[in-house]
This record gives sequence, C-alpha cells and structure tokens, in this order.
Amino acid sequence: MAPSMNAPEQHRILNLNDSFFKGLYSDSMTFPFPKEEALRFSMYQEQKRVQQGVCQTWAIRSTVDGPMIGLFSLDPQDHREMGPCYRGKELVLNAAVATTPTMKGNDDEAPLNCGGIGYWLSPEHTGEGIMTDVLKFALTRLARQEFGYDRVHGECWTDNIGSSQVMERAGMQQVIGLSIFVPKFNATKDVAHFIHESQSTCNK
Repeated sequence: MAPSMNAPEQHRILNLNDSFFKGLYSDSMTFPFPKEEALRFSMYQEQKRVQQGVCQTWAIRSTVDGPMIGLFSLDPQDHREMGPCYRGKELVLNAAVATTPTMKGNDDEAPLNCGGIGYWLSPEHTGEGIMTDVLKFALTRLARQEFGYDRVHGECWTDNIGSSQVMERAGMQQVIGLSIFVPKFNATKDVAHFIHESQSTCNK
C-alpha cells in the first residue's frame, strides 16, 4: 500500500483524542493533528526507506490489506546523555548530574549495537494485545536477526501505565529512567526506561 494511502487513516486516528499529543515527546505531534503533517510524515518515511535501503518503520494493520491502525518503529538507538551501552552493565546515575543515567563500561570493552523502539496504536484497538504481539515479534525476530541489535531500548512517560505494561509483557526490563524537560508542555516529565537483551548478548 502506498504511504500516501496511510495518511488519511493516520490523520483520523491521531485526532480521535489528545492521548497521542500527551504521550509523545515530539513537538511536531500536535492536537489537532493537521492533514498535511500526516501526509508529510508518510512520504518522509517512504523516502527514508528508499534512501537507506531498509525499512525501520511499519504500519500496523489488523489484516494484510486492512487500514492502518498503528505504527511501529525500530531504529538505531539515540543514547543521548547516557552514552554507549556495554555488555552486562546496567544504567547507573551519573554522580555529577544525579538526574542523568549513564552506562558504565571498561575502556577495553566494545559498546553494544543498540536499537530503539517507538509505537502507537489506535484507541479503537487498545486492550486487544496487538501491540504486545508486535513488540514480541520485533524483539525476537527483527532486532537480532534482521538488524543485529544486541540490546533494544524503549521509553514512555512513567504515568503511561498501558505502554509500560506492553513493554513488560513483551519481555523488556525496566531500568533507571530520567526526568526531561518537554518544551511543548513547558514542564518536566519523568521517563520510564526499558531494555531487552538479545539472546546472544545474554549468553556471552
């Protein structure tokens, strides 16, 4: 299905209520969400796929030819202030900046190859286990076999209980999170951080 065909349904879903605006960090996620932004996003994802030669974002459908009901992405992880990940090391708080978690590793260790997930699902389909199934497939099939990720990261606001439960049910482990300033809210929000180790990483 052409990306532009997803735009009308994406626009409709993102305007069902303000949960996406409240749940996503991006300043571009507004409420109401404009039609032109839905089309721009769809076309950007297709352009990115063509340029990179690999798909990192997928529309979720209840049937193969059915309408879009959600979105899932698995991209290289942006570690930001955390720094790179190392095998067997957990997130620890930076003593100099108590609110910034970092990864402790030895100088002779090679950093892990990490991926980061992102997703949303139409409120019309929450509670059906769809996103949990999608995430389980991504962690067991896509992350290691297709992309070679050693570890996968996921984040949500601490008050987003539904998203936290999805990651936990899919086998992700919650570790230290952090607080970040969100410009569109003009406020600081607490982030719950989750990780999933690939089987090969766990066995080394």
